[in-house]
Formats: sequence, structure tokens, C-alpha cells
Amino acid sequence: MNVHYKRDLNSNYMILTDEHREDGYEVRMITENRIYGFLPCVCQEHEQRTEYYYEITGRQSLQLAYERKKINCEQLKGFLRELLRILEAAGEYLLNPEHFILEPEYIYLHARTERLCLCYYPACKKDIRESFLNLAEYFLGKLDKSDAAGIEFGYDLYQRAMEPNFSLEELMKRTEKEGKCQPEAANIKENVLEQVSVQEEIPEKTGSWRSFFKKKPKKSKLEDYLAEADQIDSGAVLFLREKNSIGETTYLKTEKREGLLLKSRNPEYEDFHIKGESFLIGKKRDNVDGCIPAETISRIHARITKEGPSYYLEDLNSTNGTWADRIQLDPYELFPLENGMRITFASVEYEVEV
Repeated sequence: MNVHYKRDLNSNYMILTDEHREDGYEVRMITENRIYGFLPCVCQEHEQRTEYYYEITGRQSLQLAYERKKINCEQLKGFLRELLRILEAAGEYLLNPEHFILEPEYIYLHARTERLCLCYYPACKKDIRESFLNLAEYFLGKLDKSDAAGIEFGYDLYQRAMEPNFSLEELMKRTEKEGKCQPEAANIKENVLEQVSVQEEIPEKTGSWRSFFKKKPKKSKLEDYLAEADQIDSGAVLFLREKNSIGETTYLKTEKREGLLLKSRNPEYEDFHIKGESFLIGKKRDNVDGCIPAETISRIHARITKEGPSYYLEDLNSTNGTWADRIQLDPYELFPLENGMRITFASVEYEVEV
């Protein structure tokens, strides 16, 4: 499956290319109708292939949305309720659910409401049981370990999804009846996740897809001075005179700064010193490493990654865009950063210092 992304004047798109041209009922249904929970789709047909343009404006992938946070029990239940509702909508249009791509990278959530949207790709032909089992395994690894009820429910979901007669609908009905995510229902061992082997064999499929879904301490003063010294360019020096040592001077030479510095051009916003392999930037503080509390900034706006000695800027399907030296980036495009480069997140500008 060939995937790339594109931004035009008003919208962002995820583009999937099918090298074997599809032209039939399913293509007409997803392009001519707005179906509940489906990513809006437009097709461009070529001589030997079809390109599917899925609009992802104002949405972020499940994988990105939960990269820096965990999922609790109620969020998981809400996700599964939405999944069932979308599957019911697909059934009303006689669409085959095995053509949904249930990988976290291609499942989208509305940035504000977290409403679920799925990618229906007619060229996808993956067993729905295997796809759902892989998704349940993903959720198991993303659950908040302090939420005992969520761990219990996620573990139960994963175990039952391995059964040949599993019914998501029946599991959800029983869960609602029993109040699975209530605190009193959370009585499990802390190490329950360790009991799950992600290498377990997927059972042989039986039955139809319909039965499957229905049935910090304070710094010392010296440390404060050193922190300030870290902001001085390489080669600068800092002199500290101790109160009780008249005539004695301590000489400290700063080390060359490691990593990359994004220096804000607006004093209202903080600088970012990037040392790790990945650094998320946005306005939703709990989900990012560097917060820019500006209205024009998306909740998870962009990412800076390090590959070897080089740093790259990546727009994460932001609403108002990301620029590098006046070049607007397409979503998920990796753009190499250089010293002195100006980068802009929506309307907030920074300068790169390497």
C-alpha cells in the first residue's frame, strides 16, 4: 500500500494508491455518500491505478494522539462503542468491513471532540478478526496502569478477541450491564499485563464477520548559575565570586551545547532545548514536550526528530501549517533543519541554533 500526504489551500489529505484500478459499487458508495465515521473520500482514476484522497483536516491519528498519554477505561469503551456504530453504518450500505484499515496510524480522531473516523479502502483485504486482535493488542500496551478497571477490561477484551466465537457487541452489552469501568469492579493484580504474551498465535478464523462484531527538587544557586551559563554561546565564560572567599574567583567554562535549540522570536513564548530523538510541539501541554499556548497552534502541531547527527522538522497534520524558511510543509514531510533557519508554527516563529 502506497501512502503519502498532501496539503492544499484549505485541506490536508492522506492519499492511498491502488495499482490495480478499482471501479465499482464500493468506490461509488464512499465517494458519493457521507457515511457516519468514514473519512471523507475522493477518488482520482488513472489508466492503471486509482488514488484515494482521504480528508484528514482537523484530525489526528490514534497513534499520534496517544503517543505521550495513556488510555483509560472510559476512553476505551467509548472507542469501541464508536467502532460498533461505524460498522453498523457500513452494513447499511452493504460495505465489507474487512476493507477498513484498523491500524492506529490510519485511525483518526477529531482533534477537539476525539470522535472516531475510519479509513475505508476498497483495495484492503485483511481478515477483520486479525485486524481487530492486533488493535486490541495495541490498546493493551497503551492502557493507564494506574487504572485497574481499564487494565481488567482491556485484558478481558484481548483474551476474548482470540476466541473463535467472539462477539464485540455481546461483550459491550455485558460490560454496560455490569458497569465494568466502575471503581468497585477493578479487582485485579498489578502485573496482569505481564501475563499477556504478544507472541500468542492468532486463532484460525471461524464464522462470519457479522457474528464476530454482533454476537522536581529546587536547584542550588550554583546550579542556577550553571543553567544560565548553558544559554551562553560556546567559548563564553562565567565568573562566580563566593561571599566568604574575598579575592578568590571560580572560573567555569561552559561546554558546547548538545542538541538543538529553538529560540523563540516572540518573548511571550519559551525556547525549546531539544536533546532527545523525538520532540513533540503543540498547545496541549499533557500531550507534547514543548508547549506553545497560542490559539493558532494545534494540540499536537509538529515534531522534531533526530536521525544520526541531523534534525528534521515534521508537520503533524496541523490546522494552520508549519513553515521552514517560508516553505510550507506537507503533513508528515520530513524537512532537514540547518543552523540559522527560521521555522514557523502557524503564526509563532523560532530560529534554529545547532
